[in-house]
Amino acid sequence: MRTRYAVLFVVLLAVAVFATVNRAHAQRSHLGKVTSLQATVDDGVSHPATAAATGPATLTCLNATSEAQNSKPVPSCHLVAPGFTGNLLKGQTANVTAAGTVTLTCNGQGPMLRCTARLDTPPLAK
Repeated sequence: MRTRYAVLFVVLLAVAVFATVNRAHAQRSHLGKVTSLQATVDDGVSHPATAAATGPATLTCLNATSEAQNSKPVPSCHLVAPGFTGNLLKGQTANVTAAGTVTLTCNGQGPMLRCTARLDTPPLAK
């Protein structure tokens, strides 16, 4: 009976050591970075948002709204970044070509504007 427990203990110990050694050498995925920017205009006063781009990235306008109904022009995200300056409507994307500062402001009419954009930086290549 004692031999059976000793063999079982040795097998369990071997499995634990194998699992620990295998985990120590596991490759970790290199994830990219996502930065959210939110800007507002309140009674004509702009409150921009800024973020640092560490390299080439993708900008996406997630949302742009106005308190004024059916405002013209349609609310949009105004972005200034390395390689891109312009307005993006909700859902549109643009590319950042290099490292630098990304600035988001809201474009449109109304007493209150709110816009949100996302800066997606891909993982570093090995």
